[in-house]
Amino acid sequence: MYSFGLFADWIPKPVTLLLILLFLFPIMIISGVYTANAGYMASDLGAFTEWIIFANHACTVGMAVSLPVILRYKLRFYTKHLMLASLFTLALCSFMIGTTDHLVVIVGCSFLIGFAKMFALMELMIPVMYIISPDGDRAKFYSVFYALSLVVPQISGYFMTKIGFFTYWENVNIGMAAVMLFLFLLTAVFAHNKRFFKKVPLYYLDWMGMMLFTITFLALAYVLSFIKQQNYFRSDQIIIALVIMVGAFVLYLIKQSLSRRPFINFNHLKQYNVAHGIIMLFMLGFLLAGGSIQTKITRGVLGYDTVYANSLNLWLILGIVAAGFFSMKWLMHKKSLKFYIFIGYSTYVLYYGVMYFLVSSTLSYELLIGPSILRGFCMTILFIGVWLYALNKLSFQATAGVASVLVLIRTMIGPGVWGAIFNFLDSKWQSESVETLIGKMDGAAYTQKMAMSLYRSVHLEGLMVSSKRLYGILVLFGLVILLYLLLLNFEPFSKRSIILLRKKLSGESVEDYERSQEKLRKNQSKEEITAASGTIV
Repeated sequence: MYSFGLFADWIPKPVTLLLILLFLFPIMIISGVYTANAGYMASDLGAFTEWIIFANHACTVGMAVSLPVILRYKLRFYTKHLMLASLFTLALCSFMIGTTDHLVVIVGCSFLIGFAKMFALMELMIPVMYIISPDGDRAKFYSVFYALSLVVPQISGYFMTKIGFFTYWENVNIGMAAVMLFLFLLTAVFAHNKRFFKKVPLYYLDWMGMMLFTITFLALAYVLSFIKQQNYFRSDQIIIALVIMVGAFVLYLIKQSLSRRPFINFNHLKQYNVAHGIIMLFMLGFLLAGGSIQTKITRGVLGYDTVYANSLNLWLILGIVAAGFFSMKWLMHKKSLKFYIFIGYSTYVLYYGVMYFLVSSTLSYELLIGPSILRGFCMTILFIGVWLYALNKLSFQATAGVASVLVLIRTMIGPGVWGAIFNFLDSKWQSESVETLIGKMDGAAYTQKMAMSLYRSVHLEGLMVSSKRLYGILVLFGLVILLYLLLLNFEPFSKRSIILLRKKLSGESVEDYERSQEKLRKNQSKEEITAASGTIV
C-alpha cells in the first residue's frame, strides 16, 4: 500500500541499487549554472558575469524554498508522479537555459531547477539514508554522503569545463537535459505506483509566506550579485532591491505572527545550537569566499587556462576522501564534536597561512597541490560537523525550516557577503599598489613599447600584493574564529544540572532525575532517526 522507496518491488535488489546510483549522481550534479562555465556564458551572451552569479544564487533560493513543502507534497501525490514531474521540469529548464539568450529566462529557470532538484533528490535520499545507516546514525550517513556529494561535483565540474572550453557551454545544459529525459523514461518503467504514506490534502500551506520568503531572498541574491557592478550603495537599483528585501521580510514576520502554520517558523532559529550553527556557517562563508583568490592567482598570475586551473580542484578529492574516513572514525566513536569542528577551522587557517607564504611570481602548479588537498579536507570536516551540530535534537517539522535557512547561509549569504567585501578590498588594494609602483617610475625614461611591457609586470605585482593582504586577513580572522570556538560551550547553560548538583551536595534524592534520564536513553534511537530527516539537504 505504501512504500518509502522509489522503485517497484519486482526489481532485483542489485538492479535497484544500480538504479539508485544511476539517478543519484546526475541529480546531484544538475544546476542552472555551472560556475566553471560562467565566464563562457557571460562572454557568449554579451552580459555581465553578475547575471550568471545571480542565476546561480537563484538556484540556491529555489532549493531553500522547496524544503519546507516537500513532505506535504509527498503526502499528497504519488511518489512516481512527483519524480516524473521533477525530472521533466529539470529537463525542460536545462534545455531552455542552453537555448535562450534572455538573462531573465536563465535566472527563472535556475530557480525552478533548484526547486525541482530537491524533490527529485528527496526521493533518493530516503533509500540512500537507510542503505548507508539503517539505524539512523546521522554521523555515519553524513561522513559517507557528504564526502560523496563533494567528490562528484569536483569530477563533473572538471569535465564540464573541458566541454565548455573545447566546444560550447550550451552543450553542457543540453546534455544534462537529455540525461534527465533518460531518467524520466526509467522512472516511468521502474518506479512503483504507491504512495509514500497516507494521503493528506494540501491544506494550511502558507502560500503567501512562501511568496514573501522567495521575494526576500531573491532580492538579497540580486544585491549580493550586482553590488560591485552597480558601485555599491550609490546605485538606485541596489537601494530598490534592499527596500524590497526589507519590506518583504517585515511582511513575512507579520504574517508569521498571525499564522498558526507559518511557511518557516523563525522562532526555531533561537535554539542554542541552531543560533551558534548559523554563526559558524556564516564564518565558514568567510573562509569559503577566500577560495576565489586562488582562482585569481592561477588565472591572473600564472596564466593558466580555465581547464588547467580547474584541474587543481581534482586534488581536493584526496582531502575529501581522507576527511570522510577521519569523520567516520571520529564521530562514530562519539568523540568531541567541538574539537572535531575546531580541527576543521584550524586546518582552514593553516591552508590560508600556507597560501600567504606561497604567493609569489615563482609559484607553480606543483606547489598548489598540497594546499588543495588540505582545503578539501577542512572543507569536508566543516560541512559535516557544523551541519551535525546545527540540526541536533530538532523535530521533523523544525528541521525542514531550519535546514532551508542553513542552506541559504552556507551557500549564498555567507560566501556572498564576504565575497562582496573581498572584491571591494581587492579592487582598492590592487589599484593602490599599482599607483604606488607607477608613482616611482619616470615616464620620460621609457618608450611607449617599453611602458606597455612594464604594465603587465606592474599589474601582476599589484595583484600579488592584494592577494597576500587578503590571505593575511583570512588568517587573522580565522584565529578569531578559533578563539570563538574555544570559548563556546556546545551545550546551553542548564539550570537543571545546577539543581541536580545542589541536591547531590545536600544529600537529597535524585531518583526522579535518574528516571527521566533512563526514559531519555530509551527514546534516543527514535530521536536520532527523526533528527536524521535533516539529511535531505
